Amino acid sequence: MKVLVSGAGGFLGRAVVNSLLESGHLVRAIVRPSSPVPSWSDTVEVFRADLRVSDNLVAAFDGVDAVMHLAAAVSGNEDTQFSSTVVATERFLDAMGKSGVKRLVHVSSLVVYDWSKAGPCMDETTPLEDKPYAMGGYTISKVWQERVVTRFAKAHSWDLTIVRPGFIWGEDHANIAGMGRQFGRVYLLFGPFTRLPLCHVDNCADCLAVAVDNPAAFGETFNLVDSDDVRVWRYAKEYARRTGQRGALLPIPYRLGLGIAQSAALTSRLLFGRKGKLPSLLTPRRFESQFKPIRFSNQRVTSKLNWKPRRSFDDCLNASYKSSGQSHRG
Repeated sequence: MKVLVSGAGGFLGRAVVNSLLESGHLVRAIVRPSSPVPSWSDTVEVFRADLRVSDNLVAAFDGVDAVMHLAAAVSGNEDTQFSSTVVATERFLDAMGKSGVKRLVHVSSLVVYDWSKAGPCMDETTPLEDKPYAMGGYTISKVWQERVVTRFAKAHSWDLTIVRPGFIWGEDHANIAGMGRQFGRVYLLFGPFTRLPLCHVDNCADCLAVAVDNPAAFGETFNLVDSDDVRVWRYAKEYARRTGQRGALLPIPYRLGLGIAQSAALTSRLLFGRKGKLPSLLTPRRFESQFKPIRFSNQRVTSKLNWKPRRSFDDCLNASYKSSGQSHRG
């Protein structure tokens, strides 16, 4: 089948295109006009477009059998992220609605869940975040993006699959939020034995390539993690060693870190009311969404799609630091 991939020039998008090619699919890759084209084979058809402003988006769907929607902003202020993620998605799906394509795989994120209400194990039944504006630009944009996707899919009777990966990591993208914070040569590890919902970029791309043409995925939502066996302490230790940025790993109990955040939030409200602004580390609900010590299940995706990660954690480490082992910053 021919698969249209939005956000194809991004970190995950490049890996998804490669996995689709390995699976025997034809690929049309949407790349921004100003972005360089990754080193794909000549068989990849590149479609230049900025989903926020381009007028020729309907043409992108000509001859396409399925769509993989990855495009989203991971940085910038709230307005930038909302425009590049939500507004761009509305325009993209409006164009899809004018085509005959009915198959859509949307890549979301675990940030759409309400981590404060998550039980001992996060799975697809965990309540969704209903107050995203307390959570920062990325959560706001991903929550609204998923709502937009769901609305369009229902209106057009599309075969929709939503995939919510954990921390996507890999070469040059190994510095993830869940590993704590680095201040100079000191790594603050909040809940050093907390499990991480890791999803290596290659394993994530492989799963998406499996899902795109598998009828068992139609109408499903999947949380996607390789496993939750890796703890914060090990991940941060490997990062420090393999990047050459060795330093002191300082463990801080999760409850202590959360208590500090709660105290900072209370002080801010008393002094500044609702106008007070705190960094994510000192915002209790955002702190929870990065460091809460719970388990993460991939049972639904492994059972329904008969998928399992191709690479182990050790294999992923070697692939992610293969260039030198000494100069990578995620």
